[in-house]
Amino acid sequence: MDYLKCICEQAQFRPLSGTKEQQELFSRTADSKARICLYGSKEAISAFSHFEVLGAAMGSTEQRIAFIQMVSVMRTDSGSELCLNNSDIQNVLLGVKD
Repeated sequence: MDYLKCICEQAQFRPLSGTKEQQELFSRTADSKARICLYGSKEAISAFSHFEVLGAAMGSTEQRIAFIQMVSVMRTDSGSELCLNNSDIQNVLLGVKD
């Protein structure tokens, strides 16, 4: 959850480079990534790695699919029901895309 919060903050607020706010946000992001690596399942870490290899951004369809897949895996890891339709997650987190 903390990683998603950090990603949302980066996307919404875009702190200026070199500012204290940016440094704190990057620190929280790194901390949340480390906890995912420590406590996440093999599948979650693999999905996260794939998203990182693609650039950890939302600029392309492939990146958005990888991000949503990562969220879906993490959601299942947290004890939630399997989401049969990742497009529902995409619509909620990223908005409806044509």
